[in-house]
Amino acid sequence: MTGEKFQALRHYLNFTQVEFAKELGVSLPTIGRIETGSLQVTPRVKAKLARLNYDETSFFVFYENLRRLS
Repeated sequence: MTGEKFQALRHYLNFTQVEFAKELGVSLPTIGRIETGSLQVTPRVKAKLARLNYDETSFFVFYENLRRLS
């Protein structure tokens, strides 16, 4: 998962960076580093993302629309 997609997922789920860090059990700097691409999403974070309850199809539509606006 790219930093851009990670950040888009956070926005889609309507979390601030602080809230997302708490939800995933990681530090705020970790969220920032993932979003800027200086840190890869670890398997542990991927597992926590997989536990979040969201509609993947709706997210991908959101993500594609967001990319078109950029």
